[in-house]
Order: sequence, then structure tokens, then C-alpha cells
Amino acid sequence: MTDHGLDEVVTAYRDALRVFITGDPTPALSFMSDRDDVTLANPLGPPRRGPAGVSEVARNAAANFQQGAPLHFDEVTSRFDEISRYATADLGYVVQIEHFEGRLTGGEDPVTHELRVTVIFRREDGTWKICHRHADPITAPRPTSTLIQD
Repeated sequence: MTDHGLDEVVTAYRDALRVFITGDPTPALSFMSDRDDVTLANPLGPPRRGPAGVSEVARNAAANFQQGAPLHFDEVTSRFDEISRYATADLGYVVQIEHFEGRLTGGEDPVTHELRVTVIFRREDGTWKICHRHADPITAPRPTSTLIQD
């Protein structure tokens, strides 16, 4: 099955995520839909809906990686382990594990940041846009006891 042009968009989006992890959300946000039903569920808070909410939560998340913030990387490398990808003419998705590794400002040992991610794309006016992104830190098996909230 043809990718309907999604491959190039996924590659460009991954490049934008590399910029995001340095503290600049602008390139990654350019891939987000500007329709009212756009959603973002990041690992730092509850899901948000709508362009304003998505932009706010993405900018707040990226601020954690800016100079002077607790997660600012002096050096960072990234890798994307793709689990699944599918596309039709108007809808597509990617499931991946995102790996970022680097030295934090003032630190000597590298730290790892990993996320399990599902990104849903849809074609809007001839362009692939992200209509939903879900990311969480679950990248290894966990016991069911982790599902119970105290």
C-alpha cells in the first residue's frame, strides 16, 4: 500500500521533535491541526483539546528543555523506534518509541528520556496535519498494581 505522502511528513515531524527537545516547540507545533478537534495528551498533564490548549501545553512542555530549565540538554541525540505505520488517502498513524539521550546542563552522566507515542495524521486541505498525539513514559512492562491510584 502506498504511504500517500505520509513518509516525508513523519520524517520532517521527527526533525521538528529534535528541535522541541532543545526548548523550541515552534517547528513541532507547525504540524498540528488548527481545527477545534485537535488533541494533545502529553506525559506532563491531562489531554488538551483545541489549538489554543494544544499550543499552551506544548509550549509549557518545551519550556522544560530551555536554557536554565531543569531538563536543558547540553548535547542530545535522538532515535525513533517505529512500531507501526498505516495510511489511507486521508488518515494515517504512527506508533513509535521516542528516545532522547543527552547530558543535562551541569551534569556529567547522560540521561535518557523515552516516550511511547501514537500520532494520528489527517489530510487537511491537501496537507498532512496531526489531529492527535498521545505520549506517555510507559516503554516497558509494568505490574497491574501501577494502575491503582492511591
